[in-house]
Amino acid sequence: MITLELDPNLVKPGWTALIIVIVLALILVGLFLSMMRQMRKIKVPRAGAEAGDEGAGTPADAQQDEATEDPEEPGSEQDRSRRQDSTT
Repeated sequence: MITLELDPNLVKPGWTALIIVIVLALILVGLFLSMMRQMRKIKVPRAGAEAGDEGAGTPADAQQDEATEDPEEPGSEQDRSRRQDSTT
C-alpha cells in the first residue's frame, strides 16, 4: 500500500467532507421513509383470516383461480363442444 507523507498541520478535516456526509445521511433517511411508505401499501394475507376477507387467499389460490376457466365464458372448451354438437 502506498502511503503519502503529508504534514499533519496542513491536512485537516474540511467543511466539504462534512457537507457530503450530511447530504448522504439525508438521502438515506429519505430512501428509508419512501421504502416504509411502499411497504405499507403491500397487502399481506393473514393466517386465520376469514374467507370473505379481501386478500385472504394464498398466492397458490390466486394462480388456481386464474387457471380455472369459467364454463360459460365464450371460447371455453365446453362452449366449443356445445357449438360442435349443435352444428352436427
